[in-house]
Amino acid sequence: MNIKQLETFLEIARCGSFTAAADRLNATPSTISARIQELEQDLGVSLFDRSQRRVRLTAKGRELLVYAERAITACGEIRTRVGSGDALSGLVRLGVAEMVAVTWLPRFVDAIHRAYPRLTLELQVALTADLQTLMANGEIDLALMPGTRFDTHLATRSLGRVRFAWMVGRALDLPDRMIEPADFRAIRILSLGKNSFHHRTVEHWLAERGDAPRVVDLCNSMGAVASLTQAGVGVSLLPVQCYRSEITSGALRVLATCPEGPLVEFHAVYAADAATSIPSLLTDLAAAASTFADTPG
Repeated sequence: MNIKQLETFLEIARCGSFTAAADRLNATPSTISARIQELEQDLGVSLFDRSQRRVRLTAKGRELLVYAERAITACGEIRTRVGSGDALSGLVRLGVAEMVAVTWLPRFVDAIHRAYPRLTLELQVALTADLQTLMANGEIDLALMPGTRFDTHLATRSLGRVRFAWMVGRALDLPDRMIEPADFRAIRILSLGKNSFHHRTVEHWLAERGDAPRVVDLCNSMGAVASLTQAGVGVSLLPVQCYRSEITSGALRVLATCPEGPLVEFHAVYAADAATSIPSLLTDLAAAASTFADTPG
């Protein structure tokens, strides 16, 4: 019995398929099958029921699952805490919100490559709810995203906060005074999709005065929302940090609003049982790379 066999066993248990596990582990299906056959021969038991399309753990397989997870965790802890950065290898699945992707993600990735040159990254940029689903399904190892509440089985670390403000382009002539939700009745509102933290934030802001508008256009890209706003299509809630040059040039105008635009906190999120493994180490790098403010402002 060896660690490779146990890692393969766990991946098959997660994926429900030898082929899918082979893809995840960058191995051939025959190699995956051979590892499991050797493990089953060593233990003298059958670990998987292969009679159906999706393989299932046998009773002995479920029993091994607990011990295999402990062994992999212990092995990972030895590598991360005792070994050097050059000793760490493997694939890390990273999910990020677009706000992170367009600001300090390159700085973070560069820090990872410098500290752990043998790690390979798989990056996914997605809306908040999609990142939460990916994390819940074990499809990503670390998420960098906004939020206020997280499941108890997840470990979190603040990456700072970002001020959002309502903005319009030159073509929209809103009065130069304090703007309230009622002023948006006849204006199209632009927002990220309903699965986003951004959309929930927009809804919350509009509801604070009990006068939510009826017309909201949805888009899955903040960059596209900003472009539409500059073109005068509507008004949108945008991060000030990302659009300072457009604000300075006058392409976007920040509205004075009541209530004020929200301060959104971002977090690094990973499984709590990975607290001594690679996601925890990368979280330290993310906190150092983040350009989001630690305090309101």
